[in-house]
Amino acid sequence: MRKLYSALIIVIFLAVQFAVVPVSMIMAFINPSITEEELLSGVLPYQVGAFALGVVAVIIVGRLHRNKNRIERGPQSDLPVTFAWIVGGVFLAYATQIIAGLINTNILGNPMESENTMGIVDMIENAPYMILVVALFGPILEEYVFRRAIFAEIYEVIPGPRIVGFLVAGLLSGFVFAIAHWDFTHILIYVVMAYTFSFLYVISGRLLVPIMVHMIMNGIVVVLQLTFKDYIEQIEEMRGGLGTIMQLLF
Repeated sequence: MRKLYSALIIVIFLAVQFAVVPVSMIMAFINPSITEEELLSGVLPYQVGAFALGVVAVIIVGRLHRNKNRIERGPQSDLPVTFAWIVGGVFLAYATQIIAGLINTNILGNPMESENTMGIVDMIENAPYMILVVALFGPILEEYVFRRAIFAEIYEVIPGPRIVGFLVAGLLSGFVFAIAHWDFTHILIYVVMAYTFSFLYVISGRLLVPIMVHMIMNGIVVVLQLTFKDYIEQIEEMRGGLGTIMQLLF
């Protein structure tokens, strides 16, 4: 029965992602001369509503099933330890993201800035209420999908030592995580972050921990991007010359 609920969570996630498609089609049909920018501005409020409803739906579905996965059947951290894992998890997530980012940029030669991130920042600049999706609704929905419905289900069925199940489930859920963000030049970072969030889920036994860490990280990234956008672009330009030197060294 638990697998059915997990599948339902994934279906809800997909429904949320494509919820604005019929809305945009209706808008374009009613007003054939509408521009792409006007269409985007028109559908964004519906996107926020879809994410809000999606979060409510996955939480309800998550509460319905009593057959917990083996992560949640195990010991769960108490309140002080949970808080410590949330705080420590933020530092851990940033450390692993920085290391993965350096490898991705200086060794693999991919751009420092993510097109997905920049697109989100531009969207928030035009519609500030979209920060609700990025820093609140999105992390909750994604952790229910990628950690509970995907990672935990794969982790449950992989035979052998738990570390093997963790590595396989983390890798597969990480790839799906990257595909969902449609950002293949930063796939290493998405896989590393998937492992980090999955580790926090397993070690604490509580989905709340990766949810909170994910929310805090997204919130900080958005604030930094909006506040220091010009400086970040200058750093990216400077990195162009530095990247040539680094490529020669590696």
